[in-house]
Amino acid sequence: MTISDSTRTALHRETGLPVETNVQLAPYTTLKIGGPADFFIRAPDGVSLGHILTASVNLGLQVLVLGGGSNVVISDRGFRGLGIKVETRTSLRNRGTIVDEDGPGVVIQVEPGCQTAGIARWTAQAGWSGLDWACGIPGTIGGAIAGNAGAYDGDMKAVVNAVTYWSPAPTGIGSRSSHICTVSGNEMAFGYRTSRLKTPGSGVVLGAELRLGRATPTELQERIDRFETSRRARQPTERSCGSVFRNPPGMFAGQLVEQSGLKGHRFGDAQISLLHGNYIVNRGTATSHDIYSLIVAVRDRILRDTGIALETEVILAGDWPADEHAVGSDSANPMAEALHREANSRAEVTTTGVGERNG
Repeated sequence: MTISDSTRTALHRETGLPVETNVQLAPYTTLKIGGPADFFIRAPDGVSLGHILTASVNLGLQVLVLGGGSNVVISDRGFRGLGIKVETRTSLRNRGTIVDEDGPGVVIQVEPGCQTAGIARWTAQAGWSGLDWACGIPGTIGGAIAGNAGAYDGDMKAVVNAVTYWSPAPTGIGSRSSHICTVSGNEMAFGYRTSRLKTPGSGVVLGAELRLGRATPTELQERIDRFETSRRARQPTERSCGSVFRNPPGMFAGQLVEQSGLKGHRFGDAQISLLHGNYIVNRGTATSHDIYSLIVAVRDRILRDTGIALETEVILAGDWPADEHAVGSDSANPMAEALHREANSRAEVTTTGVGERNG
């Protein structure tokens, strides 16, 4: 039996779930690019996800957790470890479970694999306010919480009541390889597109409670319609990974890109959107190398023109070649080298969530 076969057998034995090998990850991302994972498994719910993560740590596997795959660029060479696709059963894909309902509002329980936009529409139809801004947000609730997704002056911080998450155990505590915690929304350390679970290796959302207010379904639908009209006018419809860069304090990354003259710039079949400077779109056959090259070009130009070092919102995951930074016009580009180090310094567990959509 090969090492690959023994690892696959061990994963199946510890999780009770089918384990595939050499599975292309491109179909599980919104960009539709990226190479294969050595192993691949589907997590049908939060409990199973926790078991899979613990088994992975016990077996010494790198892990890439994919929700909607909406803010990730996976290397063309793939991912050396286990790719986990977070799912949920059909009956809960676009709805939660009511935990408590009182006069001012309602508390609902959601699975990590619930569709963010689906939950937002379901709550709006029920007359529960707080998620109407999220009807155009791709991806899953687990990723939205980890990245404190937001738009139109709303974000997950405002509605998260409690979060249950899996966390790798600290080094040196014996055989216990992980633990499961439940914390309040106030303990999630939410910030601008971040939380205590945003840093790779910090933990993975297994479920959450959301507290919502009340409004009429008509009022909420009117807000949703306004938001969708704005999105159609400002955001591209081509395949993308959402906002690529975080907004610097008091600025918009998209405006900086547009002012730099890079709007519409292409590398291969990857292009900076003509509609929004903070989006890179796949024109059809783009590779992750193409996307990476554009990211390097933008960071370098903005640094040179303004002195601002843009931080990536998108996650660079997978097996990036050692010479990947030698792209663009300058193979000694320090911004490219920094990006390469960032892509390859991930912790043991990397999770993907939802990018901020209005930068």
